Amino acid sequence: MTLKSSKTEPGDQASVSIIICTKDRGASLRDTLAHMGRTAVPAGWSVELVVVDNGSSDDTQQVVSQADVPGMTLRYVFEPARGKSRAFNTGVSLSSGQVLLMTDDDVHVPVNWIEDMCRPIVSGVADGVQGGIRPAPHLDPPWLSGILRYWVAVVEHPEQPPEGLVGANMAISRRAFEVAGPCDPRLGPGAAGNFEDTVLGWAMREAGMRIHYAPDVAVEHHFDADRLTIASFMHAAGKMAASRVIVDRDRDPTASRASLLALFAHLPGLVLRSGSQLVRLALRREPDARFFAHYYRFKLWQESRRAA
Repeated sequence: MTLKSSKTEPGDQASVSIIICTKDRGASLRDTLAHMGRTAVPAGWSVELVVVDNGSSDDTQQVVSQADVPGMTLRYVFEPARGKSRAFNTGVSLSSGQVLLMTDDDVHVPVNWIEDMCRPIVSGVADGVQGGIRPAPHLDPPWLSGILRYWVAVVEHPEQPPEGLVGANMAISRRAFEVAGPCDPRLGPGAAGNFEDTVLGWAMREAGMRIHYAPDVAVEHHFDADRLTIASFMHAAGKMAASRVIVDRDRDPTASRASLLALFAHLPGLVLRSGSQLVRLALRREPDARFFAHYYRFKLWQESRRAA
């Protein structure tokens, strides 16, 4: 059931820090900031936009300095230590809002995004909000399904939220971050690759915090088109597996090494779907989601053996 947030009332006050982490994506960031500039700032709300540059060598600083974001205070922060988790933690530490609103540098946000994402937290209904994430129409081919859709951070199910949080469109209270954070610098882009936001969501739930799911408050994700290639998905499978093993080892340090028997259980499905993937590759050069589901399990086994 979708919670409907009330609209801003006269005298309402809230402080919000929007945090965007970026690295060498000036052109994409320019589009994101242009859409951010068209987003409504609720009357009486104090909103700052903190762009954390994670060691860019392109024109990122210039892009930020030229951005027009009416109604917001725009801040540029340089964080040279590699990794999105480190960049995000720095952004939080230097921000002032009681609500932390996050998105990525390749996302277009809707007009009422700030209020619709933050209202449940401001009103005390929730400690966090997970919004929807949809691929841009030109990045949503018919074959993008199953695990592949998950790997490009699609959040769209009308009732079933993701297992943790997905940082391209999420909001949490500062108190929630103080309890459940900071983000693990071993995880996320620039490090293992994934799960920094998922783990944050898990920690919030384990602390008894409420995460409201709002798939109708959806942003449009304009990721690089090369993320839809077979090579990119194979790379993503490895990153996802390596990240998952780190998380699982933290949660159960006594976990035994993955056995050869466990690998053999996956081999028939992997071999079968490899044939299907080769056919799809030859005919249409399309990834096969079911092949990648098996391939991911193989990479997970491989990473588990390596970590033991």
